Amino acid sequence: MDNKRNIAIIPIRLGSRRLPKKNIRQFFGKPIFLYTLEYAQQSGLFETIMVSTESEKVADLCKKNGYPVPFQRPKDLSTDDAQLVQVVEHVLDESHKRGKEFDNLCLLWATAPMRTDMDIRAAYDMLDNDTDAVVGVTDFDLPVFCALKENEAGFMEPLFQEYQKLPSNCQPRTVVDNSAMCWVKVSAFQRYKSWLPPKLKGYWMPRQRSVDVDTIEDWYILEFWYKKLGFDSDQKLIEC
Repeated sequence: MDNKRNIAIIPIRLGSRRLPKKNIRQFFGKPIFLYTLEYAQQSGLFETIMVSTESEKVADLCKKNGYPVPFQRPKDLSTDDAQLVQVVEHVLDESHKRGKEFDNLCLLWATAPMRTDMDIRAAYDMLDNDTDAVVGVTDFDLPVFCALKENEAGFMEPLFQEYQKLPSNCQPRTVVDNSAMCWVKVSAFQRYKSWLPPKLKGYWMPRQRSVDVDTIEDWYILEFWYKKLGFDSDQKLIEC
């Protein structure tokens, strides 16, 4: 571990509407969020690994598995309207009250069990002096420049007219945040009040390891790829 002070922040609330309690749902024998905690610890990069939760149940599960939760998230930061920026600010503020300051923070999403300690370290290596943040990204499922929008008359029209007619090799490369992780310099976060500040790099991950769980269908897809890629046999496969 280098001499930088790093904190991992893992947001876990139980109020998911489309897939209730997805963050603690059993995944191949244990609550899914524990995979993220274990990979954070295995990375060897963090002075503090902090689960941000309003739930006593989550806090108890953390403690039973060796991850203390020194403070919990207020109820008003656990609603559908609460912003992730507010959650991060709460963790940093409470840490400051306890005499802990950090150079970098790493947001780690609880339903990304195929983002490994190797990914966390590789993304961290990209956080150089000229970079404010590094976010996990992947390719869109379909070419983004083929997108259509519905106009006021109810007809479809191209969303990106200037690019749609170009050959695909002439179109800009596009990626999407894959909801796996984001490294951010604390100074940049505080300056811009964003976990996606201006000097942002993308750490690319294959789509198969970038399943974003919102629905039960997403969960089934995640289970499929987790087994298909060999993670269920304790392998850490990075390339698909």
